[in-house]
Amino acid sequence: MNKYLDKFKSFFEQSFDGDSLNGLARSHQFVRRKSVLDGKRFLELLLFSERDTKLQSLEDIAFDFSEYYGKHISKQALQERFNDSAVEYISAVLQQQLSKKANTVFPSENAYRFDKIMIKDSTRFKLPWQFREDFKGHGGHGIDSQISIQFEYDLIGGGVADLNITPANRNDQKDSKETLDRIEQNCLYIRDLGYVSQEYIDRIHESKSYYVNRLNTKWTVLDAAKKPLDFVDIEKQMSKSRITCVEIDVLIEKGKKLLPSRLVLEKVREETYKERIRKAERAARSKGYSLSDDYRAKTRLTMIITNIPKKWANTEQVRKAYSLRWQIELIFKTWKSQMRLNRVKPVRIQRFKCQIIAKMIWIMINRRFLAAMEIPDYNGKKPIKLCEWKFFKVVMRLSQKLRMVIFYGENLELWLGNLFEIARKKCQSETKKKKNNNLEILNIFLA
Repeated sequence: MNKYLDKFKSFFEQSFDGDSLNGLARSHQFVRRKSVLDGKRFLELLLFSERDTKLQSLEDIAFDFSEYYGKHISKQALQERFNDSAVEYISAVLQQQLSKKANTVFPSENAYRFDKIMIKDSTRFKLPWQFREDFKGHGGHGIDSQISIQFEYDLIGGGVADLNITPANRNDQKDSKETLDRIEQNCLYIRDLGYVSQEYIDRIHESKSYYVNRLNTKWTVLDAAKKPLDFVDIEKQMSKSRITCVEIDVLIEKGKKLLPSRLVLEKVREETYKERIRKAERAARSKGYSLSDDYRAKTRLTMIITNIPKKWANTEQVRKAYSLRWQIELIFKTWKSQMRLNRVKPVRIQRFKCQIIAKMIWIMINRRFLAAMEIPDYNGKKPIKLCEWKFFKVVMRLSQKLRMVIFYGENLELWLGNLFEIARKKCQSETKKKKNNNLEILNIFLA
């Protein structure tokens, strides 16, 4: 463990050095001469004050400052510090954290088939209507203001490829098109359907990389003879033969291009089908059209496409690979339950931005710890998979001690050793009967 502790120590010295933080603050005109609240102290207050910002007042922040620094700051003075320069400063600190890739701190010693397994999705939540100019909602249901957090990370190394806070009206499809240049060679990309465009599939092919995604029902899909697939007939044949899952080699039409892909079709439960049809029929009635037989047949199926070679993964393994995507949903659930990310009240917009960005900094720091403890072959021990929700719950309890480590020079090795010990005993993922956890899925077909 010592080699990882040494790298953590180096990481913290670089990331939370007072001169470095205040240097960033000066570059954004945040630091004032003779101010009791410099950049480092401002960051500390945001990172370690009350998690539930809906309950937090300026008086609470001022009291926290007085308790730790023995100096008084008025609510008015504190309010004035939440300005555009403060937002730029906190944003720069977040970018500083994101620039320090996990694999440069924790060298990966794996033998996985792919260099990275990139999982991406977004989470949204409603904001007070007063924020609508900066965070416009996506429309409908009376939502004037809403925020979107785009997140993409590497399941193998833990590194973060994208973390972007935007208004909710910048949808996933737009994000996908604007980030095509970030697709790397020999990586596996697993994304929600909202990000999956033909341009995205084409770019992955051109980059000699791989994908596992759901099929867009509006795409033209051809069989090996270049004839459109008849999903009505396929679904009938599956029902007649009582087959629950089949795989077909297909061609996805993109302009004049035909992109080869594997299509995995799995029948959904009857309850799932009825729920899908109920929602689709309600939407169709409101727009004055009826559902086609083709659409109804597709609704009975989960349709997954991939370009992973068959010799690397069979049909069942492709299904399991796509299930890895749900890990990011658990991450978002953890952020909201543990960090109370979606608990917001009307405040000065710059204060809200500083608080939400600071929470993301806190999350990124502790995800780095999480990635370290899941390193394969750690000290010769069998690799483990930690439950992120359990892990963050533990780190929350130890957060004030982490505060003393980062900002007051207390023993980092001691804190980390304690965290490693608790996490490995209390935070391991539970494997459900007849189901594999994420680490087991990786070892089954990716190694």
